[in-house]
Amino acid sequence: MLSSFQIFFLCVALSQFILGIWGNAFLGLINCIHWIKRSKISLTDFIIMNLAFSRIMQQCTIIFDAITLVFYPDFYFGMTFSEIRETSWTLSNYLNISLSTCLSVFYCLKIAVFSHPVFLWLKRRISQVVACVLLGSVVFFFFNTMLVIQKFNIYSGLLKMRLIANYTENVRRKEREFYVFHRLSLLWTLIPFNISLFSCLLLILSLRRHTKMMGQHVTAPRDVSTKAHVKATIVMLCFLSLFIFHLVILFIGTTSSFLKDTNLIIMIVLLAAPVFPTVHSFILIQQNKNLKQAFLRMLCLKKG
Repeated sequence: MLSSFQIFFLCVALSQFILGIWGNAFLGLINCIHWIKRSKISLTDFIIMNLAFSRIMQQCTIIFDAITLVFYPDFYFGMTFSEIRETSWTLSNYLNISLSTCLSVFYCLKIAVFSHPVFLWLKRRISQVVACVLLGSVVFFFFNTMLVIQKFNIYSGLLKMRLIANYTENVRRKEREFYVFHRLSLLWTLIPFNISLFSCLLLILSLRRHTKMMGQHVTAPRDVSTKAHVKATIVMLCFLSLFIFHLVILFIGTTSSFLKDTNLIIMIVLLAAPVFPTVHSFILIQQNKNLKQAFLRMLCLKKG
């Protein structure tokens, strides 16, 4: 018999799942339809489309975790399911963060205006730069996968050693080794975060300089470039805020992943984890005129 808190947890988790799937499926399908109709797709739409599909995968992983935790708690903390859970989380979360970082770099190079030769060189090669970021993400993904495999090997050995009472010191050493690898698997998130933070700071600096320059030469309060700067900066700031929140949740979740009797903490993490992939997708829809109009038509709030 489920408790009232478990029923509440499942209702909230299912509501977030439906909302997240709805928003991300809309992003992915709209870009797919445009790709088929035009027989080509822009770089930003391609990134957003793949980002949406990766977030659908992440939402499915979260809701699967939530249902398993409530109905099959013993299986949830088992070694086999822990490996499946950790692998699914690693893959979906890595795709989400990597593609979001690529989108941040694209916004920065596409919209920001600087006269520095290095920036101009990068701006002219924006597709190659984004491709290099993706390639770097693939390299770090394999590195992180090796850490996860090594972490599970250590954890498997730790479980076996705990059955032997005479090996207390070895157990403690193995536990320290396990938590070192556990923390190392989180450090990779600092790299995309720093890249996104740097891109956002460049956008803000470019907006400030551009606004000051336009104020000296143009009487109109805003031009097209200023509006583009403002929109991109809003998206980036919202993204960074959600990214920081997601990193905190990720740290809490990975810390308690292999500890028993932490159902309440894990439930809170599973309720907070979908916030980043859901809210950021709706921000992308709201800040894009075509996507916003299509979304309103879908809701029957605006005539086609």
